[in-house]
Amino acid sequence: FYCWCHNPVATFSLCLLAQAYDLSFCLIKRFATPSVPVTIAFLVQLDKLVRLLESPIYVHLRLQLLDVDAPYHAPLLKSLYGLLMLLPQSDAFRALN
Repeated sequence: FYCWCHNPVATFSLCLLAQAYDLSFCLIKRFATPSVPVTIAFLVQLDKLVRLLESPIYVHLRLQLLDVDAPYHAPLLKSLYGLLMLLPQSDAFRALN
């Protein structure tokens, strides 16, 4: 993670693309600690990520949300709910909600 530690949102996005949902949930939990400062730039990047989640590149992720019996469903859902909890109530919050 040394090469990705400078941009935590990009790391989270890569985990979602790689379907490493356990790791993405660990990252979301780390975002809630004081070790990752929640700055305006961080929130803007999260906002852009939420907009990207609605794009065709993440269609596999949205379809996997429907498969509730799959072993990856719980970490995926926790990751997205954690992302929702980090966002202030804005258009991105309402889109993800």
